[in-house]
Amino acid sequence: MKKVPDIHSKEAKDFCVMWDEGTHIDKLRICNIKGISYQQGKDFRSAYKINELPIDEKQVPDFGWEEQLKRMADMDELVAYHMKYPIEVTIKIETKQPIAVPMTADWHLGAPGVDYDSFVKDVKFMRDTDGIRPLIGGDGYHNIIQASKVGSGMNQSPICVQKAVYYNVLKELKEKILAISTGNHNYWTAMAEGEDWDGELARRLKVVYLKHFAMINLVVGDYPYPILRIHKSRFNSSFNLTHNCKQNQRTYYPDARIVVVEHNHTAAIEQYRYNENECVAIRTGTYDVYDDYAMQNGFFGSYVCNPTVVLFPDKDKIVGFKDMQDAAIYLKAVR
Repeated sequence: MKKVPDIHSKEAKDFCVMWDEGTHIDKLRICNIKGISYQQGKDFRSAYKINELPIDEKQVPDFGWEEQLKRMADMDELVAYHMKYPIEVTIKIETKQPIAVPMTADWHLGAPGVDYDSFVKDVKFMRDTDGIRPLIGGDGYHNIIQASKVGSGMNQSPICVQKAVYYNVLKELKEKILAISTGNHNYWTAMAEGEDWDGELARRLKVVYLKHFAMINLVVGDYPYPILRIHKSRFNSSFNLTHNCKQNQRTYYPDARIVVVEHNHTAAIEQYRYNENECVAIRTGTYDVYDDYAMQNGFFGSYVCNPTVVLFPDKDKIVGFKDMQDAAIYLKAVR
């Protein structure tokens, strides 16, 4: 005779507790002890109709506001690696000879309109020319990942390829690079998933990372040359391209000697006197010379240009050049 417990008994309730808490093997063992089939056990559990068997209830801790804030601060510290970077850094170059610092940005590797011939030529030039120490700005790769830009995304090279090429170029220039930065195109990945891939890339390559902007205290030999570097900026003027450089200097960083603003793809350089010092304002060019977005919105005049400053280690002297090759000729002469 089958040993099914009386449906109203304590034994029936205990059976259901063991059935609910047990594994499949436990259920087979219970059925074997009771002398019933597995299907009979399932049927009995269903017929018992008690679905709210006693469970151990764990009360959610009632944290006070101070404890809540402490835990929020701990979480901020946990994710700070992807969010917070120093906005002021010091880079020292031990040298007795002048150096040249090209300000290169907006490579947009992977965009359909990039001048790759000029890019390859310039990368090799920076790699092979003594005394060249590039400061690499934002938007190194095109990175159209937003759903709202799906059309442009279809026209670009695969993003995984873009990042691989960007990484390999940086490896090629690693011994020359002063620092790298992100840009709005690069940072779309961080905005989508929270991970700052460029920051991780800099960590792996062991190069300085400046994120969106930074004040760089560049010390060449015995002389400091404070550089303010920004990817996107306010104070823009279509008629006076270096206006936003000088406004950022006057408003926020009056001690800057070189102010670099990227993003708009139209290069310019101006050497001027401010705060009793010789200063240089720079707007960088781009390698994305055929840009559908720019033409769509009425922005014209993009061209390849890496404005460059020559800095002296034994006297306070800055000499600016719009053309990197011209700077290299001058550098060779003064060396």
